[in-house]
Amino acid sequence: MILDHRLPLVEERSPVGGNPLATKHTIPKLAPSPRTSQANVTQHLRRAILAGHLPPGTRLVQADLADSLQMSVTPIREALRQLSSEGLIDLDAFRGAVVHTPTLAELEEIFEIRAALMPLSVRKSIGYITSAQLQTAEALLDQMEAEPDQAEWIVLNREFHRLLYGPMTTSHLHNVLQRLSDIATLYINLSFTQHPDQRASADAEHRAILAAYLTQDVDQATHLVLTHINSTLESARMVLDPN
Repeated sequence: MILDHRLPLVEERSPVGGNPLATKHTIPKLAPSPRTSQANVTQHLRRAILAGHLPPGTRLVQADLADSLQMSVTPIREALRQLSSEGLIDLDAFRGAVVHTPTLAELEEIFEIRAALMPLSVRKSIGYITSAQLQTAEALLDQMEAEPDQAEWIVLNREFHRLLYGPMTTSHLHNVLQRLSDIATLYINLSFTQHPDQRASADAEHRAILAAYLTQDVDQATHLVLTHINSTLESARMVLDPN
């Protein structure tokens, strides 16, 4: 999907005293696509959230989105419901759709579940992941290491890890891990904001993980993956609970 000009959205916050304060945010304009309107706008908004263009707490007004993206409200509403099911958006009875805000409790739970499931994922995928997928993963790492924009790096990171879940993209395990990974991306973005040097370490960890997949070393790949996600957990934990 091609992304071009940026259009404003509004995030509403309440400062001390209770008076509303509007802060403008921008997302890339939605370019024409052969996909259905709902699928197109869902992917577009998901990418904007994961890349940090729509920060946590941003209020997504259906009418404003429809006007900005030049489409009817119906596909916008369906896209927001889909993103809510993925955990990226909260549907609030008073504020409507709001980009999900990370919390320490959720961080601990998500990464505990990921740590429990990733060894199973490695065992199930490492023998079935195709050479083409591994080549694509390596190309993604090349892009990530050369990418100057942190937001784009995070989007590429999501795709890299999705490839390592293996070719069975319709399996329950794959779908659960992808949903957890999407929510975890909010925490990756948060940790990088406070610890930008973490990206270089992540790049090195990705190379080591890919090398273990190439040799089909299950034990080494499992160890490296768990170490990798624990690094993100610790960094995000320090941001959410600095004390």
